[in-house]
Amino acid sequence: MQLVRYSISVGLQHVPAEFPYISDTGTYHPESCIFGQLLNISAALAFMTIYVRYKQVEEYNREASTQVIKVNKVSLVLGGLACLGMSMVANFQEKSILFMHLVGAFMCFALGVTYTFIQTWLSFQLRECSDMWGNIHTCRIRMTLCITSLLGLIFTSIFAGLANMKWTGTDPTKWSPDEGGFAEHIVSTVSEWVLAISFLLFFFTYIREFQKVTIEAHLRLYTEDLEPINYPEV
Repeated sequence: MQLVRYSISVGLQHVPAEFPYISDTGTYHPESCIFGQLLNISAALAFMTIYVRYKQVEEYNREASTQVIKVNKVSLVLGGLACLGMSMVANFQEKSILFMHLVGAFMCFALGVTYTFIQTWLSFQLRECSDMWGNIHTCRIRMTLCITSLLGLIFTSIFAGLANMKWTGTDPTKWSPDEGGFAEHIVSTVSEWVLAISFLLFFFTYIREFQKVTIEAHLRLYTEDLEPINYPEV
């Protein structure tokens, strides 16, 4: 998804090829349309993944400690808000309403990092109860991705501020080396890409555990008085 937008935006010379911000690759038409559409789809898929993970932990740990149950619910709320922030980034693009775009980015990244730390903590806790929650290597990989995401968030924020203090240009989507703060800008953008990739890889660590569950949808018919219809068994 991101490679498609990056290729289009660089090909049309809307952004420089040297590590633009992710949002910069979806600022101008036509890539902004692709950016909004695919990011909204990604937000929906991410929330579905987060919800399935929540239900999986809930179903297998009904008799677990109260702390685990509460933390699992908190992770669902934070993950949902992070997905909402992702959707805000898609719909409030930086050239349209910058404030809302930044709020959405903060929700997506900051709350997303918090979500990954909570899920990693749950992984360590649940592994002590049952072997179905993966091996210690999976927990360590998640912890590594959490720390990488946190460092990416910190470096992105700090160096973005430093770069803007030195910047003397007119269009931040086309930052050139002679406009000041270019080195800091590159550090910030690279950190954002590392942060986004770490998020994606974190969700991939769920694959083995999701292979152990099955999701079903049940349809139940009601009468006009909202009473359930009980059909005889055949």
